[in-house]
Amino acid sequence: MARKEILEVIRKRASIRAYDKSKKVSKEQIEAILEAARLAPSARNTQPWVFYVAESDEAKAKVMNAMSEHNAWANEASVLLVVCADLRNVYRLEAKKYYVDIGLCLENILLEIVNQGLAACPCAAFDKETLARSLQLPEYLEPVIIVPIGYEAKGKLLGELREKYGEVVERKAHKLGGTKSLEEIIFKWE
Repeated sequence: MARKEILEVIRKRASIRAYDKSKKVSKEQIEAILEAARLAPSARNTQPWVFYVAESDEAKAKVMNAMSEHNAWANEASVLLVVCADLRNVYRLEAKKYYVDIGLCLENILLEIVNQGLAACPCAAFDKETLARSLQLPEYLEPVIIVPIGYEAKGKLLGELREKYGEVVERKAHKLGGTKSLEEIIFKWE
């Protein structure tokens, strides 16, 4: 992939909160997303991530049960991907350095979602204990982030979802204050 192509994927990535429930994400698309996740860098190559793929209504209900009320829109997504840290396989557990590894993995996930022509919005507002219990996760798996994945709702469907969930379905990362310029993010360049 050329430099320009990867930057275009990065520029297209946005936090989408409205999904077309009539379009399903395919198994092949999910596998491509997980392959991108698998290839993420990690400290000492520990790869401390494990995934719970909630695709059925029953599995999605278990995940939604733990999510914050303001994330009700996530139920419209085709898939809810729960990214967990495998605490048996992390570098510097006590310092929680594995969150950096999970963040690197998450970015690979988000970029491949865009590459697949899909949309997502990572969610951290959920009750970890409730989620772990609902999914019957072993103690060594810590749910870190939930990624609703689906096809972006547009047109009439977007209007219907806005009525159902409020304006939150329309907000995108670049509309909430804009992406900062290079000048704004560089503290010092010597």
